[in-house]
Amino acid sequence: MKTRWFSHPLDREIYRIAVPAFLGFLGFILFDAINIFWVGRMGTSAIAGVASAAFLTWAVIAAMNSTAAGANSLIAQFFGAGRTEEARQTAVEAVWLSLGVCVLLMALLLPSIGTIFRLMGLQPETAAYARQYLTVYACALPLYYLCNLAGSIFNAYGDTRTNVLIMSSSVAVNILLDPVLILGWLTARPFGVPGAAIASAIAITCALTLQIIFLRRRGYLPPLGELLRVPAFTRARRILEIGVPTASVNIVWSLVYPALTAIITRFGEAPLAGLSVCFRCEGIPYFLSIGFSTAMATLVGQAYGRGNRKRVKQLVARGRFLISALLVPVALAFVFIPELLVRPLTSDPEVIANAARYLRTVGYFEIFLGWELLFEGVFTGLGHTRDYMLISVPLTVARWPAAWLLAITLGYGTPGIWWAISLSTLIKGIWSSWLFHRGVSTSRLFAAQASPGLALQQ
Repeated sequence: MKTRWFSHPLDREIYRIAVPAFLGFLGFILFDAINIFWVGRMGTSAIAGVASAAFLTWAVIAAMNSTAAGANSLIAQFFGAGRTEEARQTAVEAVWLSLGVCVLLMALLLPSIGTIFRLMGLQPETAAYARQYLTVYACALPLYYLCNLAGSIFNAYGDTRTNVLIMSSSVAVNILLDPVLILGWLTARPFGVPGAAIASAIAITCALTLQIIFLRRRGYLPPLGELLRVPAFTRARRILEIGVPTASVNIVWSLVYPALTAIITRFGEAPLAGLSVCFRCEGIPYFLSIGFSTAMATLVGQAYGRGNRKRVKQLVARGRFLISALLVPVALAFVFIPELLVRPLTSDPEVIANAARYLRTVGYFEIFLGWELLFEGVFTGLGHTRDYMLISVPLTVARWPAAWLLAITLGYGTPGIWWAISLSTLIKGIWSSWLFHRGVSTSRLFAAQASPGLALQQ
């Protein structure tokens, strides 16, 4: 029994990828937390503005999965099947595809920034801060996109440790630059909110430079001369078939929060500021779950590439048990001591009260957030993301009408919004698990895999 529950043979392999991946993703939270800390000295409107811009940056990062998730899946499968040259060529095609998607995103985002924040119903001062931050971010988008893709390539090989060291160094750069660029320390030339975005862009540039160096040293990318040549795009369609559904799930998830902002701000700025603070707290269990999702995408992809269906099922069962066990104490902390968790991030009593109500509500179903994200990685590893999308997208979109019904129509206020979010998480987590274990499409996928590597040709 002890071996089964506490020292399973797969644990070390899962943790080897999940823990560094979690720490690497935590770097993104630290970027935000550091920015919020220094921007917070400019007042609540500045915090709310950066938080509102963050909703949109998450949507943009989610769109990056249209190429990154597909590249992760195919590279892991090719590597598992021993086809390393095809894995390298997939990475090259993903780089070019990513740049194309990036240009499209910039063309859509830059002209519409002002309109977006007006539709969100922000106060004029808050909207101005949000617009300043997002404009700088959009101009630096190619750096963020390629950095995200490079991390996915490391993940596909199970080499998450290298990437976490790189992202940690970039966080250190951000820590040093924030007070200089935001408040003008040493220079007496404060840039305010735009300074926060500039500091992050510089830090990401440093990270991307190191990523390229180590990807070449590890042999995960071909020589730069080959990388700069336009590829034949023989795998581009398959990359997008896997990545676009995953991106759709994450884009919708990100865009629902700006839509919810229009409901939240009906109850004042404090609930929005409280939600911003909570995202920093919830970021830890969220990115822990993303770390396990990354481990599943890599290990499931490699096992599926080898044609080892039994190992796929063992990995999924153990991954679900581990993430559930790890999220139990987080859920208990959210339910019983939410005020203690948010006080280090804000001293405003009204913001603390709103943040505590949010954490307490989502805490009841925090384990199912882990399930939802874990199975997103599982289906990415299998290269079969469409059916998962058909579950996740409608339930995420349903948060908005459910929030309106509970908060406005039935008069429950902001707690109604938090319950709408939490209940959809519960349903998605349970349904995703059912889809893998009992879904017809997954059964057919396994049945069709008669030989190793067949998954790569579907």
